[in-house]
Amino acid sequence: MGGLYINIMNRTTREEYNNYPLGFYHLCLDRLEGRKLFYSDNDYKMGMAGMGLSTLKFGVTTYAFELMHNHLHDILRATGEQCMQVFSYMKRRISEQLIKNGYPPLPDNYGCKLRPITNENDLRDQIIYSVRNPYEKGYCVPGGHRWGSSYLYFNELASFIRGEKVSSMSQTRVRAQIGSKETLPPDWEIHPVLGVLPRNFVKAEEVMRLFASPKDFHTRLVKEYETAVVIARSLGEEIEFSMNEVRDIANTELRNTYPGRLFKSLSREEKCIVAVNLNERLGLSPRQLSQTLYLSELTITQAIRSKDYGIIK
Repeated sequence: MGGLYINIMNRTTREEYNNYPLGFYHLCLDRLEGRKLFYSDNDYKMGMAGMGLSTLKFGVTTYAFELMHNHLHDILRATGEQCMQVFSYMKRRISEQLIKNGYPPLPDNYGCKLRPITNENDLRDQIIYSVRNPYEKGYCVPGGHRWGSSYLYFNELASFIRGEKVSSMSQTRVRAQIGSKETLPPDWEIHPVLGVLPRNFVKAEEVMRLFASPKDFHTRLVKEYETAVVIARSLGEEIEFSMNEVRDIANTELRNTYPGRLFKSLSREEKCIVAVNLNERLGLSPRQLSQTLYLSELTITQAIRSKDYGIIK
């Protein structure tokens, strides 16, 4: 893409977002291909401060968020207008930080997606998708990302990640740490490296109550492939599955489609049916599928293009 930004959010879309009622939303700043929003730890630190400040400035409630190098995810409760205020504020702060560091600002037409969250199950799925992002991109293990809220959930070490209270810091020091003259609550904590800590403003306890157990949370995070793909498509994103994940997906699909059958007993046509289904539903490529189904890429490509292999509903 050569660093060009082409995902334009037009005025009509913005007006539509502004009219959304109070509710839960997934705010996703668009992916900036070929460039970054955050180049250094200090950039991320300013991003963390921006996320915290946005809750104070616009009265939104944050349940989960993750800062990625070229986009970000934010699960929040707010009106559409408040969500767009958060977007505009973060866009301005990030642009200012980019200019300060010698990079071009964000494009004028840089936009976002705002997806309404319809029920409690959807809220769980959207939170999982958000906190899965750093793990999926290979940054860290699940829940190990510094620049977001994922380490707060079901992590006994989270309570030991503390900072200095704002009340014990000079106004000058606070402003330097957050890149703003805004006033922070005196009990908020600022870590010398991580900046404004998400424990100050993220409703982690409410998130954890949505899941039956830590195992339930982490199993969903690493195993709910199809849900992740559906959400990614709604946000204009793509899931990047590892080969181990592709094998897990394909083996599960084979067991479900042909229960009690051994892999070696399956015909080429039966494996092609599975390949076509996984390509349609999860976007797995012929190359990925060929390595786990032991069929040639050409065979799978022909099956995908053929009318002889219907999608099993």
